[in-house]
Amino acid sequence: MKAVKNVLVFVIMLTIVAGYANENCINVPSKSITILKFSNVKKGHKYSINDNKGYAIYSGTIKKDGTYSKKFDFSNLKDGLYTLEISKDFEIVIRPFEIKKQNVFFLEDRETKAFKPVVRVDNNTLMISQLTLDTMPLDVELFYNDELIYSDQLKGGQVLERAYKLSKEERGEYYVSLKSGDRYFYDRFEL
Repeated sequence: MKAVKNVLVFVIMLTIVAGYANENCINVPSKSITILKFSNVKKGHKYSINDNKGYAIYSGTIKKDGTYSKKFDFSNLKDGLYTLEISKDFEIVIRPFEIKKQNVFFLEDRETKAFKPVVRVDNNTLMISQLTLDTMPLDVELFYNDELIYSDQLKGGQVLERAYKLSKEERGEYYVSLKSGDRYFYDRFEL
């Protein structure tokens, strides 16, 4: 009798498990799934997948330090060129890829890096610097209490840097807008 009960319990459990397995099963062709792996990333780094016009069609944030991998289903994307961008502390790694007939081809030889401008404030002095390998100018706009108070353009080399002395009497919230090529960077600070 005990053996019959054990067999009956086993059959019921197997039926339940099989029922749930059929409910959650999704048939996805394996070629439409692409696994992206990011090495040497930190918690808080951001990544995005952009179309050929630069619009983000997917973005996310890295949740922990180390290596991060994620599965993407690109089957709904049209054939064309896209980029994967990984925004780290001081640089943005840009990896172009092409989708052709639901196949994904990473264009390793066209990978580039863009360096973010660095903004620091010390003793009422605003310091801005940027490494730019293509000698692209950096447009600077400084706002105080949401009003533009100064604009400048840094150009002329691979390392752009400038220091701006701020008034000790003008206490409050400052905002700096930086444009390098077609990329914008923003930073807020208070004095």
